[in-house]
Amino acid sequence: MQEHYRRALGGTPALTDESTAGQVDTAAAALREAMTVTLDKWARRKRTCARLKRWWTADLAKLREELGAERRRPAGIGRVQDARRILQEVEVSDVWTASGYTVPRIDREEQVLIAEDGTVAEGRHDREQAVLRAHFPVGPPGTYASRGGGDAYRRVDAELVGTLLGKAASGSAPGDDHISAAIVKVFWQWDEQRITQVIRVCI
Repeated sequence: MQEHYRRALGGTPALTDESTAGQVDTAAAALREAMTVTLDKWARRKRTCARLKRWWTADLAKLREELGAERRRPAGIGRVQDARRILQEVEVSDVWTASGYTVPRIDREEQVLIAEDGTVAEGRHDREQAVLRAHFPVGPPGTYASRGGGDAYRRVDAELVGTLLGKAASGSAPGDDHISAAIVKVFWQWDEQRITQVIRVCI
């Protein structure tokens, strides 16, 4: 398995502190691809199912069955039955009373928005710009200058990464590639320097 992983890496060069962003992306993609290829070759696949999650309960299973039954019911019949039930429970007078509160009534004479310069903001874009100019004015030009690159990355070494990786929960941080902390721990035994360097150059 270890030899298969190293062959999958091929001639991917090691990163240094002077590596460019493109080289970092290439090395990270090669590392993930080598892990994925090795796992596909040697690891047993797990059948993914929502009921395998720890948070799955009997109540969720019951709700899932009810949802499936509702989806299988013909749409037309369900809508008619729902409408009949609502009409039986609600008085006609209540429907007209509720419509008075739910139907929007816009008085355009009161809805006119006049900008600070006296112009009328009619469209949505004009209204947004008028509100932004009135309540969020542009501040004066500042003299702030961003600081240069720091040296925090120098504290990142194999000992630090190994310690933090050991404290991480085995099932934590799975991405779209499903590489969890448990998988990284396995490959860490074989290639700790490469994984450390990828993390170091990303700081």
